[in-house]
Amino acid sequence: MTVEMQRTELSGEDDVFGLAKGFYTAKALLAMWRLGLFDRAVRDGELDTAAIAAEWNVDDELVRPLFNYLVVRGFLELTDTGTFRLTSRGHAAWPYRGYLSTMVGAYEPVFSRLEELVTGKITYGQDLTRSHEEMVRGLTVLEDRMMGTVARAVLDAGARKVLDVGCGSARMLSRMCELAPGLRAVGVDRDPSSCAVARETAQLHGLADRLTIVQGDAFDVATLPADVLAGVDTVTVMFLLHEVLRQRGRDGTVRLLGEIARLVGADGRLVMVEVAGTTDHRYREQQLFVPEYELLHEYTNQRLASQAEWEAMVGEAGMAVVDVLPVDMCQSFCMVAAPTAGR
Repeated sequence: MTVEMQRTELSGEDDVFGLAKGFYTAKALLAMWRLGLFDRAVRDGELDTAAIAAEWNVDDELVRPLFNYLVVRGFLELTDTGTFRLTSRGHAAWPYRGYLSTMVGAYEPVFSRLEELVTGKITYGQDLTRSHEEMVRGLTVLEDRMMGTVARAVLDAGARKVLDVGCGSARMLSRMCELAPGLRAVGVDRDPSSCAVARETAQLHGLADRLTIVQGDAFDVATLPADVLAGVDTVTVMFLLHEVLRQRGRDGTVRLLGEIARLVGADGRLVMVEVAGTTDHRYREQQLFVPEYELLHEYTNQRLASQAEWEAMVGEAGMAVVDVLPVDMCQSFCMVAAPTAGR
């Protein structure tokens, strides 16, 4: 039975209430994570609303309704002693909690004013933006699901110095440096708060002498300080090129890829992670969050491309795809490319 047939068997009321339930459940889970309770439930095993209320100096009746709702939705269960714990469904959802931030929390400012965006009364980037803090927070957690793939691609290529474009927290770079003691790394991000967190990450892992963080425009690699770029033979860029594609168009994206190809040299590598888009509506419903991902990107000055489109742009930039690796995130892929002059 197709999804469309299943929908027609629902009454309009059932369908609308199902949509509303999804909204409230997502918001409740997001609140649990923002408050540190989702992680705490995994760490401690049980959650005591009275104890939590006392910590926050609020009435227990302010805390308990959130927990009770998630019991109804199957993510929490009430124990015999009156505490709450995650169900198997809750535990299964926890590794993917970053999507709550990247897909819901980060775009709350946008979708709360969607009608004004659609009618042109406001403009994204001028009148409002997504929450950068929520985006970084969610991606930091989700990085764990692709850290092994990207690190392996970089280290297998024999990288000596890596430049991560849009480094965020720099956890990925830190992991690579820990795995390869001789590796040096540079992280670039335009957001000062992200750079501050990245520097803390380097200090925490004792990597300040090998991991340099630079605040700069990740879209203009060629304008970064020459001493920072010196020796870079590998560039990693994760979930950023689709922003370049929308804001600078296909030609601008190819130019950036060409800059990267010239930077890494004949024996270098580009390791990019993206989400594959599609224009075929017949298959979108089967692609998990792709329709939602495409919708939010259309209204936030970004555009997804198919894997074939990325391969074509990489080729026009003077590189050839040498490998495509699966990534444990919906519809994502890791593409490894090398300058054709070195082939």
